[in-house]
Amino acid sequence: MKADFYRDQLTDLVSMVESGSGQQGDALASIPASEFTCPERLAAEKALFRRLPLIVGHSSQVAEPGDYMVHEDLGTSYLIVRGRDGTLRAFLNYCQHRGTRLVQKASGSSAQRFTCPYHAWSYDIQGRLASVPREDLFPCLDQESKGLKQVRLDERFGLLWLVQDPDGAPPLNEYLDGIEAELTAIAGENKALWFNRTRNLKANWKLPLNAFLESYHIAVLHRHSVGRFFVRHIALSEQRGQHIWSLVPRSSILELKDANWSDANLQDYVTPSYILFPNACFVLHPTSVSVLTLYPGERPGESTWNHMLLIPEMPQTDEEARHYDKTIEVLDGMTYEAEDFWVSEQMQQGLDAGAIDNLTLGLTEHMILAFHDTINRALETAGP
Repeated sequence: MKADFYRDQLTDLVSMVESGSGQQGDALASIPASEFTCPERLAAEKALFRRLPLIVGHSSQVAEPGDYMVHEDLGTSYLIVRGRDGTLRAFLNYCQHRGTRLVQKASGSSAQRFTCPYHAWSYDIQGRLASVPREDLFPCLDQESKGLKQVRLDERFGLLWLVQDPDGAPPLNEYLDGIEAELTAIAGENKALWFNRTRNLKANWKLPLNAFLESYHIAVLHRHSVGRFFVRHIALSEQRGQHIWSLVPRSSILELKDANWSDANLQDYVTPSYILFPNACFVLHPTSVSVLTLYPGERPGESTWNHMLLIPEMPQTDEEARHYDKTIEVLDGMTYEAEDFWVSEQMQQGLDAGAIDNLTLGLTEHMILAFHDTINRALETAGP
């Protein structure tokens, strides 16, 4: 992405860095601790998740007919498969005979059929029931009505967007609400998936996302990883509908004054991030993009996170491969897992212990409040 993409915002950000004063909220704020510990709150959030498009993968994972993957981060098993017609579909991954989990492998290719391990009912890659052993034992069975249950899946910007409950769910264009230009640029520049990892986290799903909504912590928490690359305590953020984008200035930000913004790589001077409501975060690095997705767990203090690293194209040399391996080592192993996610688990322990009644937010942490206010409004609109 070129620096010219955010010309007006970068002009303001350079001025902030020169003055040493960043964007701030109007006053101190707080968030009730119960938003991270209440089971009833968690149930309402999960119901909200069911009605929204959620990122569950990358197109390259299921590029050819017969390619499939199983996604279970939402607590339900979904089978995502590209049909012979090239269309990508998502099904509940359960046999229509007795409800057995149909596909046991996490992914595969060149599939022709999926066969249940219990009684060998089989389905084609379009989701249709293809065969029933001993059909004579099932007189008058309407096989056409016994195909796998399909859920809504949109494929756009190289990403897979799954909707668990389509009733009342917004169309994808409406949901994106003006952030399509950024996603188009990201998808056009990053077409390959280099890294994909899922792990469980002993923290509420909102806590790691909060870390990407303020720069106050970077110099301290990330002092051994990426902290030295950034200007302290300054960021520029803006809400787009339910989504939030932020620009965090790198140490090289003032070099933009002498650069050709039409040619300059934006990520060499700032780190843009996008919180796509409710649970996804895009972080743009100089040569790659992290796509982080957080999912609620069985209890308020549990969650699942996934990290995909997107790159322009698959490496052509060992040197290029080593570069992206190093990126993963620093970002996934240190910055995210050992720092952001570690401190999220520490906070959850304090919340569960009743150590604090509210999370206190300083003037530069105002976008955390905006994020939580957006969640609260969505829950109120959704109703019980």
